[in-house]
Amino acid sequence: MKLTLLISSILIIGTVLFLTCCKGKKPEQTGTNKNAESKQVKENPYIGLRQMALEATSEQLGLTSLSDNEVYGVVMDWDLGNGIMTLITYQTGDASMYLSTGGGVIGGGQHESVSNASKQFVKMASNYFDNAENIDSIPLPDKECVQFYFLTTKGKYIIQEKMTNIENKSSFLFDYFEEANKVISELRITTENR
Repeated sequence: MKLTLLISSILIIGTVLFLTCCKGKKPEQTGTNKNAESKQVKENPYIGLRQMALEATSEQLGLTSLSDNEVYGVVMDWDLGNGIMTLITYQTGDASMYLSTGGGVIGGGQHESVSNASKQFVKMASNYFDNAENIDSIPLPDKECVQFYFLTTKGKYIIQEKMTNIENKSSFLFDYFEEANKVISELRITTENR
């Protein structure tokens, strides 16, 4: 059942990648135009959106009565091989998904089902927080890995795991990754209903 959810999520992300990357694309022209390629890279807002999400403070989110090291946000980066998928979730229920190849879903927390899944995902972070390490930088995940950033009033904390360990269920993060897939599924449903 859980492996089916994992495979479904990969198919969902693949579909989102295809739809967002191919939407409105013109047929390729012969020859290369380095200026056009450079402009296309500059127009992709992924890095800026990811950075804003990771730097969001509890005050900016309107969360003023948090205990020390209470997780108010979780950012998951997942290396998909040909790009990175970043899932952003906050204690407020806000949720978004960005793709390094372009596209994604912004503002999913406006939907009750997404908001509830996001809140549950952030709440579950307390089960894994003791295994995370404090970090000042915000690197992308290693190849074939998934990482979770926990945002707290005392800084950012990170855990990274190889996808093979999650796929074969040997990782202590398996259930948490499954919970992330629930948020992704709810985000997917909201885009299908548009």
